[in-house]
Amino acid sequence: MMSPVGYTSFTGSAPDGVWGEVTQLFVAAFTAEPYNEDAIDLATIRQWGPEHLGHRGGRLVIATVDGRIVGFALAHGLDADPAWLGILAQLADSSSTAADAIARPADAVVVHELAVSEDQRGRGIARGCLAAVLQDRSETQTVIGVYERATEAAAMYRSWGLSELGRVPMPGDAVALRVLTAPTTELVARLRPTNPESARMTRRTLWLSPWEWDCCGGPLETGQRVTFSVWPVDDGQRTWLTEAIGADLTAQIDGVEMHHEEGPAPERLTGRLAKLSRVSMPSRLVRTKRPPLPQGVARAALRPVGPPGSGVFIGSRPSEYVTHHEPVPGLPVVSFAPRIPPESEFENADVRAAAQAAVEARELDTATSEVELRLVGYLVELDVDVD
Repeated sequence: MMSPVGYTSFTGSAPDGVWGEVTQLFVAAFTAEPYNEDAIDLATIRQWGPEHLGHRGGRLVIATVDGRIVGFALAHGLDADPAWLGILAQLADSSSTAADAIARPADAVVVHELAVSEDQRGRGIARGCLAAVLQDRSETQTVIGVYERATEAAAMYRSWGLSELGRVPMPGDAVALRVLTAPTTELVARLRPTNPESARMTRRTLWLSPWEWDCCGGPLETGQRVTFSVWPVDDGQRTWLTEAIGADLTAQIDGVEMHHEEGPAPERLTGRLAKLSRVSMPSRLVRTKRPPLPQGVARAALRPVGPPGSGVFIGSRPSEYVTHHEPVPGLPVVSFAPRIPPESEFENADVRAAAQAAVEARELDTATSEVELRLVGYLVELDVDVD
């Protein structure tokens, strides 16, 4: 039987003996794969750790088993950390959340470090340390960073409800830092589930492309059990998602479902569908007169079929007009989807009304065109089974 885990919190300062054990744990955790950091550099936490704990809002939480420190979390206010303010400044143009944090740094908390001994992982100690270091804080937003190569840690953070704001290159390091965030009270609530059933499950938000599910797959409905092939939101995925739906909504996506790839998926997730949403973007349907055919070129003739004299022909006459969609500036519209793919076009009236309202709010000229919301994808919230 495993010994119980105890948690102790320190505010402003901690005993030298605590920092000695924290330093040993920190060095052991981050000299190992996938971090491979320098032990001498890591050991300097013995000097800068107490300084960070002394910052405004500084708090250190340690987890102990049989009197030994097996995990810790260190956090403080964003306003006390120029380095983190600089990191978020690099994301401010693409993320309103980052911009808001910079504008009100006293309203954000930075989780500077989070580590657990290798022999104690899988017991929920990181989760417990994070919950304790954020408990009853005044800041409304939490920010945490994880190196790009630490994909398992990033997936763990996303499963707790943190969304990725973006990635920032670190000085002297070939690997970027993933920056993740979540509202503090919501994050603490997710870290400390009161429902035993929810403690055995974790929710992931996935992107589904319409062509994949209109072509083959589904139907999907809320409450249904499914298994998805999921790819991470890497730089390539993030680029086209951001172009399609913007950086803020992209940051909420934990993975992209794809079932037409030749190679195996990095993840196979099984669970129950908790929520289905369709994501649409306003667009203007523009009609223009079809240009005349070049001189000497005739329209395609209709070919007679059937018995001679039957009057039955096959072929098509082109329309006098050409239609195309032009994007309308604005935010994506996320709406409830009862089913994927849609069973019918019964939602069109609501969709068109929402699009028209979005355009009118921006005082755009719609007199010579039709405005509609074009479906660009689906968001699926999956309660993933946890062994």
